[in-house]
Amino acid sequence: MSLSLDPAKAPQFLDAMLRRNKIVLISATYCQFSTKLKMLFIETKHRFVSLEIDIIPNGREVFAEVVGRSGQHTVPQVFLNGRYLGGYDDVIALYRKGTLSTTLEKK
Repeated sequence: MSLSLDPAKAPQFLDAMLRRNKIVLISATYCQFSTKLKMLFIETKHRFVSLEIDIIPNGREVFAEVVGRSGQHTVPQVFLNGRYLGGYDDVIALYRKGTLSTTLEKK
């Protein structure tokens, strides 16, 4: 995926990932909240793609693009159908209300 290797292509790389995947989790391997959300998505059987900003090529540039779109400076961040859904607290709130699955299954 050559788009990820060029820092100037971070917006295009993120656009491609958001376009090709219904649920995109912006994550970091060292973040316990990212790990908890991944486990929640797996347990609830929701397919997702995780972009680990600390290990993907030019993750810093990709994360800068994410921050520009969401306004949030932390991980995890979840995008659904190309739009920012929220962070850990937002997703957990949906889960506790019992609306996470219906939210994630919307087209």
